[in-house]
Amino acid sequence: MPRFIINRPAARQRETMLNAITVQILLPPLPTLHRLRGKNIEMKVFKFLLAIALLLPCVALTLTLYHVVATLGFGQGPWLHRPAFWLGLGFGCWLAVFALLSPSARAYVISHELTHVFWALLMGAKVSGLTTGARGGQVMVSKENWLITLSPYFFPFYAMLGIAIYYGLSLLADVRPFAPALYYVLGFSWSFHLSFTWLALRQNQSDVRRHGWLFSMAVIYGMNLLVVALLMVLMSSRLTFAECAEQFYNNCLLCWRWLDQTARELPALWRWIARRAN
Repeated sequence: MPRFIINRPAARQRETMLNAITVQILLPPLPTLHRLRGKNIEMKVFKFLLAIALLLPCVALTLTLYHVVATLGFGQGPWLHRPAFWLGLGFGCWLAVFALLSPSARAYVISHELTHVFWALLMGAKVSGLTTGARGGQVMVSKENWLITLSPYFFPFYAMLGIAIYYGLSLLADVRPFAPALYYVLGFSWSFHLSFTWLALRQNQSDVRRHGWLFSMAVIYGMNLLVVALLMVLMSSRLTFAECAEQFYNNCLLCWRWLDQTARELPALWRWIARRAN
């Protein structure tokens, strides 16, 4: 069985600590390698076309997330009782820490590798050789796909851990009075996730190149929006998954109508430009 090694090279600075995740594959014999290269080219073309198709749902997800935040954060009642206030407070606190103190990337490296492990196990892969440190880490998995490779960029490990702990404690006691603390932790951990993800993606990551830049960016952006929207609905008593799904569907229709109308107006716009040019 081939092994895939997802690792992070050692480095001195925080930026280079988040260098490319490399996937090393034990190469098959040469004839098989040629066939695999042909399949890789076909897959890259397919992912490019799929990425273009994902742009419209990404816009619809953006509008849906705005609807979710507006419903939760701009309703009636004191600001201290609104989830969006505590989410925003936690989000801003981490940004201040990140900008002023330049924290170590060790915590991010740990969450990055554990996210690989979680999604690899979820995909039925075998995991071994997990190592983490202040300068980097690596994990070996028995198979690789875009979910396993890109998961650290859209799966907020510490936010998910906070939710698991909160709901675990809710089985033992009434933790609803501590809901603002949960929202603060989620905002703080989500800001942590986004800041280090932004820092990592600036390094021209090899896993992003492996799956194509446009496809990877569409997946990372869309999945981040989807995850945060689902988390907020899960914690809300005023929104349901069915309502959000309906809102997303309506936003997709709105984007499609706009795209269709724009396409119909392009010939007239082109003729107007041609007349102006003459």
